[in-house]
Amino acid sequence: MSRLAYRRRLAVAVTALATLAVGACSGDAAGDPSAANGEIDPSAVLRVTASSPFQNLDPAQLAPGGYPYLTLIYDRLTMVDAKDNIVPGLATSWTFAADGSYLELALRNDVTFHDGTPFDANAVKVNIERGQTLPASTVKQDLADITGVTVVDAHTARLNLKPGTGAVLPSALATAAGMMVSPKAITDGVNLKLAPGNAGSGPYVATEFVPNEKYVVKRATGTYWDPNAGRLAGMEITRVPQGATRINGVINGQTDLSFVSSANEIIEARQLGQAGQLKVTTRPFRNVLGILLRANKGDLKDKRVREAIARSVDPAAIKALFADTCTPTRSIYPGSPWEDPAAKYPYEFDLAKAKALIAEVGGAKVSISFSAGTNTEQPATAIQAAMSQAGINATLNPTPNSETEARFIAGDFELEVSNTFNPRIDPAGTVNNYLTGNYKLATDPEAIAPIAAKAADPRSSVEERAKQYHQLWDQLFSEAWFIPICNLTNATVASPKVVGAEQLPWTNLGLFDLRTVAMTKR
Repeated sequence: MSRLAYRRRLAVAVTALATLAVGACSGDAAGDPSAANGEIDPSAVLRVTASSPFQNLDPAQLAPGGYPYLTLIYDRLTMVDAKDNIVPGLATSWTFAADGSYLELALRNDVTFHDGTPFDANAVKVNIERGQTLPASTVKQDLADITGVTVVDAHTARLNLKPGTGAVLPSALATAAGMMVSPKAITDGVNLKLAPGNAGSGPYVATEFVPNEKYVVKRATGTYWDPNAGRLAGMEITRVPQGATRINGVINGQTDLSFVSSANEIIEARQLGQAGQLKVTTRPFRNVLGILLRANKGDLKDKRVREAIARSVDPAAIKALFADTCTPTRSIYPGSPWEDPAAKYPYEFDLAKAKALIAEVGGAKVSISFSAGTNTEQPATAIQAAMSQAGINATLNPTPNSETEARFIAGDFELEVSNTFNPRIDPAGTVNNYLTGNYKLATDPEAIAPIAAKAADPRSSVEERAKQYHQLWDQLFSEAWFIPICNLTNATVASPKVVGAEQLPWTNLGLFDLRTVAMTKR
């Protein structure tokens, strides 16, 4: 990208963030997806299959990848549309203080939790404090910048910040961190993990939940504040890890909606879409398929070993495994102001150099973890073969998909082939989650803390923040804490009766937000 093109994109991003900063937000998360698609059937029950695990229904204690299921029963303070724009949810607008001391949220005044409790600023305070203090909280990191919540009035909540922090919050509040649970349900000790009942204010209510197997919701009673959501009688979501089984279910009419990302299923889905048999929408992943490394474990402590691993992997060979449905990348924010257009990935494929490095250190041994039965299995096998050619004693460690990420985060694995490196909308979230927070890829978080802090300051311009992130990405790649390989493709596959599946948020993450999906009568 030329410097001129880069600056033009930078100007666009500055304009977009300036709009956010003054809270000039309008619209909903998906618009009206029913136009020109026939009469909506309010009695329809959507049957969905998905591969992501759903272990519990408490937004503050979710396993990685579990939050999409909860958008049906809990509303969030902000939301994300199909183009990754942050849009209003329960907060109609948000404004950072000029001195960076707070982020103020203007809240909807027409929302009630299904147990009869009004949604207000106190509910925001209760939920954020719960997310920050619950011992098993999985949203604590996303809320770390908040030093306290002030109830300005019933419909204005002020998130107090240590000046210089909080840039990530508008986007973080569109995930589980911004999901609102009834304060009464929290006080009453409702079993939010397995039977939340009327604890949410979303378009649906959970009626049946079997962890990692089945999840059933029905439309909530009363009028929902978003007319484009909650238009089905209910949904039945079943976890089916095998992509071929998921797509066959839609073909055979046993399922109405599913998602696939392996090469064979993508090719088959495209053919079915072109033939008019199914509605098929493909979208490149924002997630980067690559290798997560614990640079402080075993032989990976030697940077030469990590470099050898990086140089042994040929992105073109991985692309071939996916029939060209995985686009090689050496970046996590391509074409964005958050990426330095002048940067060059330091360790391009060079098997001879990889061999020389391993010979220099006298050999190396590493275990390659991956989620069995997912689209990381083939590349993990190919990467093992490539490492072996470089002289690395590499063994495969297949693990259940529902356990892999949690175990890597816990430090059980030294290396993982993964498709879960998800560059967040605001890069402060990427740093918080992968470098210094949950994944802890940075071997010395304190060493990069000053740069990360300066980068996350909402008082700074996009251009000023970008300069700091360019330094952080340079260190991420040069230290080989993460080796980017390619961006896979995701396909949303639906029966002709499904409405709104073409513009679902989060499908570029292999996830989804189903709240606005509907079905026609014919």
